[in-house]
Amino acid sequence: MSLDARCRFAAATGHELGWRLYPVASVGLRDSGQLALAQAIVASAHPGWNVQLEVPVAHGDPRAADLVMSGPNEVVHVEIERILVDVQAQLRSGQLKRQVLAERLQRTVHFVLAVADTRANHARAAPVVDLLARALPVTSRDAWAAIRTAMSLGGDGILFVRIRGASPGG
Repeated sequence: MSLDARCRFAAATGHELGWRLYPVASVGLRDSGQLALAQAIVASAHPGWNVQLEVPVAHGDPRAADLVMSGPNEVVHVEIERILVDVQAQLRSGQLKRQVLAERLQRTVHFVLAVADTRANHARAAPVVDLLARALPVTSRDAWAAIRTAMSLGGDGILFVRIRGASPGG
């Protein structure tokens, strides 16, 4: 069936045709902006953390945790998002990866959603601030303190990451 025919069929049945692309081979940090956020986190991390980028969540699974920080008392999975688009979907995607990673490691893994510290991201988070507070009770300030001191994070959290030299209005 041609693309035109598929579009007409979708419209006739009250639907909209959409496309999604999924990675099939390697999984990597998606762009230089995301990598800059990862570098900012790693640069601030206490040497007591063992930090790894792009950790496969399970054998045969094409997904990877953007950043995994292992300490003597816990493992922290950091998912990096430059832009908050669909907060619930982004949160759920990261939580699912964390669950598989925890099963593979047979350890508790705490989840951190790291996002660029921009006015736009704060504005996008504002309507769902209660959801975020319940799902990610560790504040950005407390998450940064844990990263910088290698102290236990103790739960899931959000991390607003400021990039030096970046425009604060983003």
